[in-house]
Amino acid sequence: MIPNRLKPDDAIGLISPSAIADPAFYADLTASLQGMGYRVKPANNLYARSWGYAASDQERADDIHQLAADDDVSAILFSGGEGADEVIPLLDYDLIARHPKIYLSFSDATSILNAIHTRTGLVTYYGLSTSQMVKLTDYNREQFLRHIVQGNVREHIRSGPWRTLTPGVAAGELTGGYLDNYVFLAHSGWIQPEPGKEYVLFIEEHERFFGVEHVSDELGRLEQSPIMKQATGLLFGHYSSPVCEPLLERLTRLGQRHGIPVAYCDDFGHGENSAIFPIGAQAVLNTEKQTLTYL
Repeated sequence: MIPNRLKPDDAIGLISPSAIADPAFYADLTASLQGMGYRVKPANNLYARSWGYAASDQERADDIHQLAADDDVSAILFSGGEGADEVIPLLDYDLIARHPKIYLSFSDATSILNAIHTRTGLVTYYGLSTSQMVKLTDYNREQFLRHIVQGNVREHIRSGPWRTLTPGVAAGELTGGYLDNYVFLAHSGWIQPEPGKEYVLFIEEHERFFGVEHVSDELGRLEQSPIMKQATGLLFGHYSSPVCEPLLERLTRLGQRHGIPVAYCDDFGHGENSAIFPIGAQAVLNTEKQTLTYL
């Protein structure tokens, strides 16, 4: 399922499944979204602090259910942080499937975005969250307009040149997100590769969270997961400035070991640029030509 695009005066719902919501920040976010021509609907438990560091897992799930069931809401926007893994067992995926809409976030939200797609078939969107929407850069604004407003995107727009690590062409269903969350999903059954289907991975991590040795360990876990047996290529997003050469070497070894094309870019991740990737779309990755084309 592909959700309808956003139209002027559509309502965007706000939830916070991975962090405590700061009222001052969400006032700025609301003003920004209204300035873009949208109405804003906060979920009932947006500012709840039941656990001290977050709302309860059930409150956070209830917020998703509230906005999912509200047919006036066209898109649900949320932040990263910690805690999405606690929410996904509580979600009513039949309810979400009956009311398809845009789900847009990144980072810790990897878990929610991928679980929704796996359980419902709904295409979800990785790349922009509440933090980037307050003050959109030109690149991020273009990504929002192309994927969320206009739709029918045919080719990914790069923010700059990629680093081709292993050359080649890969085709399949686009899947990915933040490395730590994605590895959990890949080993716990929340991502269930279909027999015979091929997948193009997009993965990101950042040095502010973990050193390259941890990233290498997580990549090793990814390589031993069921999804890797059906992966045809990998696009890795921004990790550090300047680029971490040992990480590039590790990604090169991954590509050579599995015989798949791999490239590194600054188009997405926990940096300035937040390219949007539709989870579940059919795509072709060409690391020699440095292109990602949607079918």
